Amino acid sequence: MTKEPGTRALETRKRIIAAALELTLRQGESGITMTEIYKLANISRTSLYRHFSTVEEILTSIYLKIRSEFESGLQNAIEANPSAENRLDVVTDYLHHFFTSDLAQKLSAANTSYLKKLSLISFDARVDMYKKVLGPYFDIAEQQKGAPVDRDLVAYFITHYYASMALYGVMVDPRQ
Repeated sequence: MTKEPGTRALETRKRIIAAALELTLRQGESGITMTEIYKLANISRTSLYRHFSTVEEILTSIYLKIRSEFESGLQNAIEANPSAENRLDVVTDYLHHFFTSDLAQKLSAANTSYLKKLSLISFDARVDMYKKVLGPYFDIAEQQKGAPVDRDLVAYFITHYYASMALYGVMVDPRQ
């Protein structure tokens, strides 16, 4: 049985990830060193290596943090407007909001190759997520249409569209 990390350990991890994110936003992900990270996080080298063994592991943790915040925000947006009829609007509005946020803009300006790598890490998982959150909307569309909706295609398109917009730094509201 593995022991859950304590509050102090979680705070240290957060500081490491925040420092690495700050460095990534400043200089892109290439060339970031463990030394830069532990100095900016104001922790010891030993503490850093207790939590992460490589820069790549830290960079992946940045992505996981951003993805977790994204999913939480999307869930909150859906809970604020749970209507199945409005689900597609809620999802696209949230995506537009997220990808025009300060963080997304800074990430895309810092290093597009890093953003592309992050985007590709869980492309399929995001397609599955959109199929799930849009399920109630798809159900209504299928009832009204009397035919099945290609849920894979729609979810793939949404994932690809927003990933492309984020990568190329052009974000437009798809409903305008």
